[in-house]
Amino acid sequence: MPRLIVLAIAAALAFPAFAQEAAPHMLPFASTGHALELEVAHTATDEEDAAAPTAVTVRLTDAPAWLAVTPAAVTLAALTPGSDALARFAFDVTEDAPVGEPGAMTFALATPDGQTWTKTIRVEVAPPAAFALAAAYPNPFGARPATLAFDVPRAADVRLVVYDLLGREVARLADGEHEAGRHTVALRPEGLASGVYVVRLTAESEAGERAVEHQKLTLVR
Repeated sequence: MPRLIVLAIAAALAFPAFAQEAAPHMLPFASTGHALELEVAHTATDEEDAAAPTAVTVRLTDAPAWLAVTPAAVTLAALTPGSDALARFAFDVTEDAPVGEPGAMTFALATPDGQTWTKTIRVEVAPPAAFALAAAYPNPFGARPATLAFDVPRAADVRLVVYDLLGREVARLADGEHEAGRHTVALRPEGLASGVYVVRLTAESEAGERAVEHQKLTLVR
């Protein structure tokens, strides 16, 4: 029976915006293409333990629903004493991620003889960079409602209003205080005539920042 083989786990996020281990790693809002690397080091020094390489599996055991992480597990083969290897996981931050709400990714490491270790990476999502009105979809829309989304970088009074080409208000989809993050609303076609409409977003924060954005939306029946 082999003796205990000590494996040290270190973690690094493969993009520059991360804080010290004591604080959550700040993740860009609604962003993709990130990577996390777990360095697994075989630190056994006993000659008996050095007789054969060790294969280990690093598995994601827990993560917030707003993180899309792949793969679910990485196997590192032939890890010999004094060597190390990287288990790399890719992840995206989904658009519905809550801003400023702490979360954690937990990884478990297992050896063939049943030894296990865990590593927890604390994460938090930064607010959007600016007020923004995302492109409506589908556009044109018809039987299905059109979905509209807007980003709020900090708490603000937001109005999202739909006008016809004569400047008449036909729908008010948002009106009031909204917290930082992405907000999604739907414009239903009931009661609207076919044609082109203008969607207008206005937002004003407590600090006096003001933003106005427009886009056209077409209803086809």
